[in-house]
Amino acid sequence: MRMRQRRPASRANVYLLLLAVFIAALAGYYLPGKRPQNASLDTPRQYIELVQQKRAERLQRQAPAASTHIGGE
Repeated sequence: MRMRQRRPASRANVYLLLLAVFIAALAGYYLPGKRPQNASLDTPRQYIELVQQKRAERLQRQAPAASTHIGGE
């Protein structure tokens, strides 16, 4: 029984593979601009604290905007 010899990969395939790896590395580095905060939380208590903190920050941002509103509403 003769063993079939393996054909060497063409240079084009090697270059395409290297290009794909390079593009994947760039995409992995640049696309996720920031990691979601809740993905790094360990406990439900940390999540609740995060939600409360974000709510307080949102209310602080809205408070100055509400004071500049002209009208009797």
